[in-house]
Amino acid sequence: MAGDVKIDGRIYRLRAGSPMPVGGSKFILQTFMGEEATVINYLYTESLPGSEEFRGQGGSKVSASFTRLLNTTGDSYSGKEQFNPEYVEER
Repeated sequence: MAGDVKIDGRIYRLRAGSPMPVGGSKFILQTFMGEEATVINYLYTESLPGSEEFRGQGGSKVSASFTRLLNTTGDSYSGKEQFNPEYVEER
């Protein structure tokens, strides 16, 4: 098999503080913006990202996780990469 087989997507996370009691058994949750990030899920790839592609080394990726596929010729993997989030208005 040649080339990458991948699915591009976006994830969304609401940023919030801890629930605060406002009386009795009622609580309020204060939110402040959301984070939206690109995630690429690889069903098949023959290459892995290098260290220079990650945030701590000047790149734009936050994390990556890959697993080697068995029963294939050569090195092939499946996994995902997550990129730096953008702060967006709450939805």
